[in-house]
Amino acid sequence: MKMRLVFLLAVVLCFQGNSFGQVVSAPISKQQESDFAFEVKTIDEFIERFNNDQYTLIRQYLETNFPKKPISRFDLIRTLFNYQEPLWDKELAAQFVKTVCDTTQEKFLDFYSDTWYAQAECLVKYKGVPKKVTITLQVFVSDRTGAAKWVVVGARAPFLDFSKRLDSKKFLNPISHATDFIGLKKAMEDKMFVRNYLTEKFKESHLNKYLAAVSTGDIVFQQINNVTYHFLSLDNWLFTVKEYIRPGRNSGWLIQSLSKRTNAEKEDYKKNILFCD
Repeated sequence: MKMRLVFLLAVVLCFQGNSFGQVVSAPISKQQESDFAFEVKTIDEFIERFNNDQYTLIRQYLETNFPKKPISRFDLIRTLFNYQEPLWDKELAAQFVKTVCDTTQEKFLDFYSDTWYAQAECLVKYKGVPKKVTITLQVFVSDRTGAAKWVVVGARAPFLDFSKRLDSKKFLNPISHATDFIGLKKAMEDKMFVRNYLTEKFKESHLNKYLAAVSTGDIVFQQINNVTYHFLSLDNWLFTVKEYIRPGRNSGWLIQSLSKRTNAEKEDYKKNILFCD
């Protein structure tokens, strides 16, 4: 049956005695129907189209409206790129699609894999002042129950970075033990330069700093501004997916950037970009 898509233009309900207002609607144009079918409305739909799922909306639309035209996975994946001011190289993208669609070793995305991440750009208030925080999430699947959930694996709050606040004049002198470390109290109260009194081997965790500020009430979460997905699951490839809200076919969740990365480079990416300490 041909897909019927209707936009609800207005719904006005009003009481006038025992009568109600009527629902006003209008059929959409063929162009609007096409745009809606091609739009990647959710990240789930992105994964389904990438994996050439047989029941995607775009496949149903094409099979209904163009029954004689074959639908290839190659063409479907090409619809997943952002073509307006792209941050990816055309030749590299062509190589990527060809590699993914190679029938001898096709590559697919797995929702339950731990090799893709969601990164949320958030607005918080830090001691009453608006600040931006980046929070990274990952799908976790329990070995015991098989249940899946999103978990926070990283966070970055630049305003909490005290690692560079060093002062060579601030330290516990080598005879501190002679006074039973009386200077330790002053050192622990030196909040701005507490890093001076720690071992050089100490590694700060961005997530721990963020959670500490949340637990004390210094940080109050406000809202999520945008989300970007990072896919590191395909061998030698890394790409990001972002939502583009605009009219036309090339809209929704699309590939924002694409690059080749070795496993070592992906580990650096997780540390420096995704803030997975």
